[in-house]
Amino acid sequence: MSRLKQSVATMCLSLPLALSGLTLTPAPVVAEGVVHLFHRSAAEPMRVPRMAMWNACAERLDIEIIENFSPPKQYEVQLPVQLSSSTPPDIYAYWAGGRSQFQAATGKIRAMNDIWDEIKDNYPAGVQATSTEPDGNVYTIPTTFQPNVFWYNKRVFAEHGLEAPQSWDGFLDVAAQLKEAGVTPFLLGSKSGWEPLLWFDYFVLRVAGSDFRNGLMAGTESYLDPRVIESMELWKNLLEAGYFNDRTSSIGWQEMATKFVNGEGAMELMGTWTVGNFIAAGLEPGTDFDVFDFPAITPGIELAVEGAVEGWAASGAGENTENALAMLKCVSEREPQELFAAQAQRMAANKDVPVEIYEPASFQPTIVKFQDMLDAPFHQNLELATHPGVTEVAKRELPRFLAYPDQYMKVLEMLEDRRNDVFGDS
Repeated sequence: MSRLKQSVATMCLSLPLALSGLTLTPAPVVAEGVVHLFHRSAAEPMRVPRMAMWNACAERLDIEIIENFSPPKQYEVQLPVQLSSSTPPDIYAYWAGGRSQFQAATGKIRAMNDIWDEIKDNYPAGVQATSTEPDGNVYTIPTTFQPNVFWYNKRVFAEHGLEAPQSWDGFLDVAAQLKEAGVTPFLLGSKSGWEPLLWFDYFVLRVAGSDFRNGLMAGTESYLDPRVIESMELWKNLLEAGYFNDRTSSIGWQEMATKFVNGEGAMELMGTWTVGNFIAAGLEPGTDFDVFDFPAITPGIELAVEGAVEGWAASGAGENTENALAMLKCVSEREPQELFAAQAQRMAANKDVPVEIYEPASFQPTIVKFQDMLDAPFHQNLELATHPGVTEVAKRELPRFLAYPDQYMKVLEMLEDRRNDVFGDS
């Protein structure tokens, strides 16, 4: 028998914001074995797998779930409202990194160091490191991870006698040959603002390394540091060489995928969520497309990986905290995460989930590559890793940089000003 009860507020949160002048709060539920759960998976293809994971734990622990959800674009607007209500969620979807640190300052998130020691070995080293904040606390229990990597169209590469580059010089050589042949080397859009952040992140990681990049995200390093300037100049050189598509502001990640499938560009830097577009269009993993790491730039710098680790936080409010912690411990285990991963075809964070559950089978060698990446440092992407105030500037100014690459210093000055505003002059 299902232990799930859907909150009436779910229906309200599904309405457009224009109709949400009144905020309806779920009626209080006071009972043994209850948790209030708030998440951002309004669409059934993601909501059903996530709730399958939670329901498995609810059945095991005999805990009733009072579910509430919001469409993803409204989630971060609705979350503070929910956390301040008379029945705040005991568990809510969230991300490690700057978001969690910012939330910690509000007192609306509970450190989970006490249970982390019991469950951390369920995760590979990269996920463990990403989940531990600079203050030493763990605020989220990971359930999925999605690395951002270069995807390349093997048909296009084969047509021009090219192989995936293994070095920075090889990377530049491949780009030059493709452009000479009339093929756009790199696909990039900025319609949603976040797409260019992936490039910025990797340039900083490859030029300056993980420790510096961690400091930059935490506000202790400067956006005017020579290493950041070098990163932007390298990117500027690629833009001015004509290696990217034009009209970047008019396309986003989905349009990028369409262009990739159609052979209108040879490579794109994107997360694992894009692969569904390739497979749906009939491209065969390993045959028609594959992946490679962002190449090394500075000798001796470890090839860290950038992406997203998604998880769940506890508010620590109300009388259901112990139930919430029990549920969070449960969803760290293989079986619940395997249920989610198999249904959603998203990569589980638990290291013991078998690769055989991912489809098609031809994509499983790529999944193994992703899992192997977790042996290196794994970083939350910039949007999740730093203060939301810095992210806001980055999502506005980096897309502008794509159109005006000669103005890169103005972009860095704006980021530095915002860093000083939100972190102080560190």
